[in-house]
Amino acid sequence: MFENLQPAPADKILALIGLYRADPRPGKVDLGVGVYKDRDGKTPVMRAMREAERRLLQSQDTKTYLGL
Repeated sequence: MFENLQPAPADKILALIGLYRADPRPGKVDLGVGVYKDRDGKTPVMRAMREAERRLLQSQDTKTYLGL
């Protein structure tokens, strides 16, 4: 059943994350996942995100994802 499946191409984001982890430089910047972290390594919820979530909660009547 699976003999005709072709391997998927390598994920570029995962490759970038691997390169980041392998880089020994202390001043490097992680551009892999787009997550902001403060000096303590925490990911704060920014005010703009809280407001966007509030607006979504007020207007959403479903959690169904739209198709591509």
